[in-house]
Amino acid sequence: MKLIKQFCSFVGKEIDIKQASLINIIRSEIAEKGAISFPRFWHQALLHEKFGYYMKQDVFNKDGDFVTSVEISQMFNELIGIWLLNTFQHIGVLDNNFRPTNQKMHILEFGPGLGTLSSNVLRVFAQFNLLENLQYSYVEYSDYMRKKQQEAVLKQLQKSNIYPKYEYNNQKVEKFESAEVNLKWFKMYEHFLYEETREGQHCDPVLILAHEFFDALPVNIFEYSGGQWCEKLVGLDQDGKTLKFILSNGPNQNVYKVLNPDKYFSPEIKKLIKEGDTIEISPQSGVIANSLAELIAKVGGAALIIDYGEKRAFSDSIRAIQRHKLMDKNDILNKPGDCDLSAYVNFMALEQAALKVEGIKVPELMTQGNWLEQMGIQARLQILCKNANKATEKRLQSEYERLVHSNQMGSNFKFMCIHRTKNNNLFPFIQDAQQIYY
Repeated sequence: MKLIKQFCSFVGKEIDIKQASLINIIRSEIAEKGAISFPRFWHQALLHEKFGYYMKQDVFNKDGDFVTSVEISQMFNELIGIWLLNTFQHIGVLDNNFRPTNQKMHILEFGPGLGTLSSNVLRVFAQFNLLENLQYSYVEYSDYMRKKQQEAVLKQLQKSNIYPKYEYNNQKVEKFESAEVNLKWFKMYEHFLYEETREGQHCDPVLILAHEFFDALPVNIFEYSGGQWCEKLVGLDQDGKTLKFILSNGPNQNVYKVLNPDKYFSPEIKKLIKEGDTIEISPQSGVIANSLAELIAKVGGAALIIDYGEKRAFSDSIRAIQRHKLMDKNDILNKPGDCDLSAYVNFMALEQAALKVEGIKVPELMTQGNWLEQMGIQARLQILCKNANKATEKRLQSEYERLVHSNQMGSNFKFMCIHRTKNNNLFPFIQDAQQIYY
């Protein structure tokens, strides 16, 4: 709290056709191999090397398709920076006076967007003269977005007269290194693990940020039909052009491998299942949550996961956004690469995956509004408004309300923490704080 108060003062098969479009590539794959899984379609739609949604354009801010909390207000990012410093102190990387010990401060961010969050975090660290001995690692699949992030972060560092030198190695990591700070970009989380945790490699405790990352991971959809579970696949309509959902011919391998209904549903729930019921499952989310927990158990640290969702599974949460508007569900399949795809996060599944690792604790979820209030957003708002003109004050107040109020983003978005059991009472994930929200 002392620090808070101080501050508040799979790539698809290539098709050699000129002017090829993503929907034609997907049509060709289905025509050749048959209906594909929805995760396969999802991956192509977002991450196809040439036509994928995240691979070719700036999708954030008012000029893109959606705006995240990170882009709404500096207050959001600053308080995450404060949480990082406070947590480094809590786990012993910083001493009681928030000065470095003999360990590096290591931050790992998944899906860094435009680099806005990390730029603000670096600004907070610079304000406390704590850029030295910092390693900031990024996991970003898109080459396009990596360049955007690097431009933003390097511009921020230049304000502190820091000019890192660039290096690229065979482990597919882009490095920007200086005497004060090291920045590393990895295309895949596996590349990060190889580079930082391989045998003989020392890895300091790491604090992990994943803001609106898990909602972008693909989901399998299963439907109960004819007394059995089937998978919803992506196929072609009779015209050979329109993509549509079709059911697998009975339980396929994903029904047994991903859903595994005999283990997933309790006897009580099985009695309630009826014809047409659907369920969405993101297997990749559980794998990543479990891997993050293993990393934290091994080297120390914590993970802060911020996303929209609940502690339950969902049946119909998939949505597509284009130009800040939800698209009609009938159009989700037929504009691949031109709209964002996302699904509500099942935080219960993330928690269960993380708790499979011995020595790991997952405190109760906090709503975004509660978390920000506990971290001191009102005090920060007052400081920023103190010398602001009326227009700026009005904007700041509007940003605060949008982030915190329960009828806006304050309740829909949740903050989840994964940390070592021995690092108990990690602020603000403590019981008393979780109960206070008004």
